[in-house]
Parts: sequence; C-alpha cells; structure tokens
Amino acid sequence: MADLPDVPVHPQATRRLVMRFDKNGNPVFDSVLSPESFAPRALCILPKRHAIPVIFVPGIMGSNLRATAKYDAKQPPAWRPPNGTAEGIGEWFYRCRQDAAARQRQLTPEHCEVDPTGPIELSDSTYTLDESEARRRGWGELHWESYGEILLTLEKVLNDQYESSPDGQPSRLMPVWELAKTLRYPAGQKDKDGNPLPTDALKRWNKVAGGDCPPLTDDEIARLDDYYYPVWACGYNWLESNADSAKRLVQRIQDVLKHYNHPDCQFIPEGRVILVTHSMGGLVARRAAQLAEKDILGVVHGVQPVGGAPVVYRRFRAGTETKGPSDVLGAFAAEVLGWSAADITCVMANSPGPLELLPNKHYPAGWLRFERHSGELRETLMPPLPTPGGDPYEQIYSVRVQDKWWGMVDEKLIDPAGLIEKTKITAFSSYANALKEVQRFHEKNLGLYFHPRTYAYFGSDKDQVSYGAVLWVTQDRLLPDIRDKLIDQKAKSWEDSGSAVLGEGANGIRMCLIRAEAPRDSDGENAGDVTVPRASGELVKGDKDFVKCVFKMKGFDHQHSYSNAEVQHAASYCIGRIVISAKPVRELPQMKGNSCLESSPSCSLGFSQ
Repeated sequence: MADLPDVPVHPQATRRLVMRFDKNGNPVFDSVLSPESFAPRALCILPKRHAIPVIFVPGIMGSNLRATAKYDAKQPPAWRPPNGTAEGIGEWFYRCRQDAAARQRQLTPEHCEVDPTGPIELSDSTYTLDESEARRRGWGELHWESYGEILLTLEKVLNDQYESSPDGQPSRLMPVWELAKTLRYPAGQKDKDGNPLPTDALKRWNKVAGGDCPPLTDDEIARLDDYYYPVWACGYNWLESNADSAKRLVQRIQDVLKHYNHPDCQFIPEGRVILVTHSMGGLVARRAAQLAEKDILGVVHGVQPVGGAPVVYRRFRAGTETKGPSDVLGAFAAEVLGWSAADITCVMANSPGPLELLPNKHYPAGWLRFERHSGELRETLMPPLPTPGGDPYEQIYSVRVQDKWWGMVDEKLIDPAGLIEKTKITAFSSYANALKEVQRFHEKNLGLYFHPRTYAYFGSDKDQVSYGAVLWVTQDRLLPDIRDKLIDQKAKSWEDSGSAVLGEGANGIRMCLIRAEAPRDSDGENAGDVTVPRASGELVKGDKDFVKCVFKMKGFDHQHSYSNAEVQHAASYCIGRIVISAKPVRELPQMKGNSCLESSPSCSLGFSQ
C-alpha cells in the first residue's frame, strides 16, 4: 500500500467505510464517485502501523468440527453448535435420531478436524474488517452465538478507542477506556435485586489476588493508542489432548506473526501476541505458553477449570445434567451434548481433551461423597473420594461400574461402534491408555504453570449452581452386611441416568446421583458459574509473581460469561495493562521494505463518493 500523509478530514466526510484487506493484509477501502452536489463524503480511517495481534481461544465444544477427508468429508458437520432457536431445534431432532454408535463414529478424535466455515455475522457498526478478513483470522472456526459478541467487542474497543465526532475526528475516549482510567463506575447503579453497587470497579469485579492494579494513566492510554490490535481466533479439535491443541495454537501464533512480518504487509508487529481465553481454552493457552512463552506478551483467562470439574464424573454415570423437569432449554442442550451415560461415554472415554477436565490433584479431595438422607438426617455411608493425598486416577477414574457400583466408567458403553475392537485391544484398555495421557498432561506437562503476565477472572455465584462435589444418595436403610463393605460392593443393576441397585430382595437399596444443591452464599462449595465450581476457578490465583490480577465475579453463566458487560470491562482493562509492557513504538522499526511511513496518529481521509 502506498504511504499516505496525515491529512485533515474533509468537513463533510461523514459516511465511514468498512476497511477490508488485500491478500497481503493491507487495508483497502471501496467507494464510488458521485456528483459534487451529494454532500456526504466517504470517511476512511487507517489503523496504526505497529501491530499487536490478539488471539481468542474458545472453550471445549466452542470450536466447529467437521469430518476429515480421510474419514468421510461428505458427512454432516461433526460438531456445529446451533445458533438461534431454529438451528437448536434442528440439532435436537438430529441428535434424537443418533444412537451411541453413530455418535462415537462421528466424534472420534481421529475422524475430526477444525471447521473454518462456521457463520460470521458482523454488525452494522463493524468498520475495521469485513467478513473475508474475519474468516482469514479464524472467526469462522468458533461457535458464533457463544463468541461472536466478544470478538466484535474486542475488535471495536481496541481499534476504535475514541468515539468520533460527526466530522470523523476523535472526540472522547470510549466509556470502557474512561472506566479504565478511573476504575470508577457512576454512582447510583444497582444489581438485579435492587441493591446499590459499589462505584469502585475493583470492588465490583472483586479483586482477590495479584499485585496492585491501578487505573491506566493518560500516558498509558496514549501508549495503548500507539498500536493496532487485529483480533484473531484459534479453534481446535477439543476431542484431542489439550497438549495437541496447544501445538495448533503455537502454530497459529507463529503464522499470525509471520503474516504481519511479511515484507509486502505494511504492518510492523511488536513481535508478540496477546491471548484471551475461555474455559478449557485456558488449558490450551497455558500449555502453548510453556512452548512459546517468548511469543506471548500476556494472557487474559476467563472461567478456566484450572482444577477440573467434578461434573465430568457425573456425566459419565448420568449424562448431561439439567435443572429439573421444568428445565426445557436444559433438556434440549442435554440431548445435543449427550442425554445419558451411553451418549457421553462413547465420546468422552475415547477423547483425551474432555477427560482432561476431570478434577486433578490440585482440586480439593473428597468431592465424591456417599450419604443417606432421611428427613433432616444426613448420614455419611463411606469415606469420600479421593482421599487426602490420594490419586483420583487410580481411586476413581480407572474404576469400572462392573467392579464397584460407584465406578466411573461402564466398560460396555465405551465402544458401541466397534472401532476399538478392530485394533485388537479391549475397550477398557484403550480408555486406560487415554487416562494415562491425561494424567501425564495434568502432572508432567501443565501443573500449575501460568504465563508470567497473566490476568484472570472466574465465577463464584450462589445463583449459578455448580457441582463442587458429586453426591450418591439413598433413602433406604443399609443393613450391616451391605454397609460394612459398601466401598467394594458390586451393583445388582444400574442405569445410565445415574442410579444403581445393591443387594438382593428386601435388602436391596437404591443409590442415586442427585442434583447439586444451591449454596447459601457465593463462597459456598457449589457456587460457581454453572459449569466450573469456585474451588476449581480460584486455583487461577497461582503465584502472585506470575498472576498479576484475579477477579472473583458473579452475574453470569459459564458459556456466556464474555457477554457480561462487567467482564468485558475487566477484560479490556487487563489487556490495557498487558499492553503497557509492550515495547515502545519508538524502539521498533519505523520502516519496512520500500515503505518509509513513520508511526503517527491514525490517518483519517475523506474522499468524495
């Protein structure tokens, strides 16, 4: 692109044009000529020359998947979460007709790859890229309903930091950056219950760990405006190990930096990217940071299951949880995700990625419990598992339902399609091998490592009930011959909706997995964000020398946490603090190839249409 001078905007340049990009990644604006009597002019706003790419990494099931060409490219999308009610109903009917064998064949890790062709719906106020550029940046790899809003928000607030006046000139900071400068909300705001909210942003976001988090100064805001922040995305095959997904993310980081380093691209990269993650994407990003720390300026983690989630065990025995008989939307989601243990086990037992969400050794012990409830009476029937200092992989995850009534895995549900049978090993041996890979990832690879410049938030809300623990409960009275050996009892029968019968005849008792009970307050065991309980999320606190700031927040559910306005404010502020650590533009090259355009304020040009 030819160098353009910093020229004033034509006073009648009021119609802003969408910026698109050529094959080399250079900005292009399209318009048409019109008579001079047509007063409005086209307004073209060029981004800054120096760039810090931002890469968003989604959570589990947040990446679109398709069948590989080797498997059968003519198959329908392996995983395309619905966008909107109509698609949701269609997906529900499709999954209702799909048996476990078909689900296993479709969602076997080796049969799937990331699908970049998902829908992208840009808003009327999106001026910094078009759909073609968004697709080049990987936006089509992500579930749009879950992540479209945060992608658009980051693209706007990072690259349109100032609200423009009618003549196109910057007039004042956007509200999100005014908030970052003061860390004060307007007085008089109230929560959903009508209670006054604090004006102090750090109190509202509930800062619980890290060092000082001061407001951004005028100089720091000015530095923020020195860079262009193209927002990218990186989907991944969430059925594979997060270690494999991390390698894909490292490759995406390198490809993005290479894209802006290309001599035919006018942009000059700072040399590092910023990662923003959701849920399991945090595990992917942390492993990627271990492999390519020097290429990452900083990381913002959202609702990361650092210690795993006990609900994974429950899904192996009972399928996807709902809030009860009246939870129609939950029932629809459960049908899509896997209504029963049969629907869940055929996929998760063969997929390292989902298995890596099992509670690891950092999660508090004793989360699997066994009780008798009779009126107000609650009686512990056997010691909770895993025991303090015990190995959950040995004590819980490798135990078959066929061997102990509370075992996690029903061996007969692992391979309904007979895919493992063809490899000459048993289904359970295949599962055991995957479990070893999971343990190696948890303990040998990831541990509690965090990038040296990490910011994070997690959910701890009593109204977003999560499974901080999983409870087997009976109302039956246990006779001594069963109770004394309860931990080693085999089940007479069991159902894939979460129940087991022990003993014979009149001595038989029925054990059932119950729904998580609502906690009394937002520090309760079952407080969280519906999916990740507080005890797992707060492990992101880590070492204060590495984790710069952690917010313990409420008011959102797991999937839609980035749609929460305060989360968006906090995430933007954290990105601003990360940018402060970037190299000053004056220390970076000012020329590239045959270009000699010096770093200067954004160039705004007005052309006749």
